[in-house]
Amino acid sequence: MVKMNFTNNQTAFEYALYMMAASYFDRTVCTSRLTERNMLLQYKEQKINKQYQMEDACIEFMDDLVKKLPTDFFNRTVEAKLNRMASGITEIIFGDDQNFIVFRAIYAGKKSKIQYQIWKKKSQKK
Repeated sequence: MVKMNFTNNQTAFEYALYMMAASYFDRTVCTSRLTERNMLLQYKEQKINKQYQMEDACIEFMDDLVKKLPTDFFNRTVEAKLNRMASGITEIIFGDDQNFIVFRAIYAGKKSKIQYQIWKKKSQKK
């Protein structure tokens, strides 16, 4: 008998990153509610040990990132957008009217990778 696997480790890992990164901001409002729910479902379908492993990797990454950014970077309210790309990767975007931070995660067990980019809006001169 073949065991059916209905979980998606990539999506679950992306949700763990989204959840952890969002918790660093003062307040986060997700504008991609349906995608967020679908990602949460994949995360909840993981075995508890795998959830912890994913969370630990994300916390380690975020703790390291916080040391690299200005101390007040996360002291704000942001919108979160979950942009599913054709590659199957979900871009996790947090932003306000000044700055955006974009995360991309690749799940590969203990060799998983997380990347980020920070974008600053240009000020418009009159």
